[in-house]
Amino acid sequence: MTWAQELEPEKKDTTKIAVGDLKLVMVNEDKLGASIGNSDDEDDVMTDQELKQALTFWGGVDAGVNILLDKNNSTDFTDEHEWLDLDYSRSMSWSFNLLEAKIRLAKDYVGVVTGLGFTYNSYGLKENVRLMANNDSTYAFMAPIDNPDSLGAPYTKNKLRASYLRIPLMLEFNTSLDPERTFHVAAGVIGGWNMGTINKVKYEEDGNDVKTRNKGDYNISPFTLDASVRLGYRNFTLFANYGLTPLFEDGKGPEVYPLTVGLQVVPFNE
Repeated sequence: MTWAQELEPEKKDTTKIAVGDLKLVMVNEDKLGASIGNSDDEDDVMTDQELKQALTFWGGVDAGVNILLDKNNSTDFTDEHEWLDLDYSRSMSWSFNLLEAKIRLAKDYVGVVTGLGFTYNSYGLKENVRLMANNDSTYAFMAPIDNPDSLGAPYTKNKLRASYLRIPLMLEFNTSLDPERTFHVAAGVIGGWNMGTINKVKYEEDGNDVKTRNKGDYNISPFTLDASVRLGYRNFTLFANYGLTPLFEDGKGPEVYPLTVGLQVVPFNE
């Protein structure tokens, strides 16, 4: 067994100790990284920026389920609002959080996280209703159809989808500076801008499937603000987003608030 220690005389920021085939590389706080293994590859050392990225948990692909709540936080819609009952299997949310940035407040234990992402929220309607994009209407712009035959045939698919550009502002906490051991939690708000809304309808006519795709604003609020919580262990992250602003513009639709719960299916910080 041989011992060897190598010091870089000028930078003096890296120390290597070899014991047989085992090699230990230690760096100072400017690099904030370490590598233990049987390889001489120094690329295994995590740089400061890589550590920061590994301990930030916004970037990635989120998948969730959309829920609509009335002003009393209930999903029980009655009478003229019964058409808002959702088919949750068709009420999915997909978010692509493409950019992230963090301002460290206490190393990577505490930081302020922001970024940029795109979200596609779908609301699958159970009822056989026609969605009317009438900007002049102040309330009843979506009319339930008492007689399904007036639509030609009952709908087999009736989905309203809104697309958003989103920017988060969240306070994030990590319990460890080791990405393989940390529990993390983040809380804050997410602002959004509605890029467009589409109503997709599918029904059968004369034995053939008919699909329509109509664009319009459908009186969806142009700007949104959500309260958001994200928590998890390592790269496993759960999230919940609750709308602080209603889904529809004030006075132009029912007062309902979106809630999305789900998980991050593809993290970008691996």
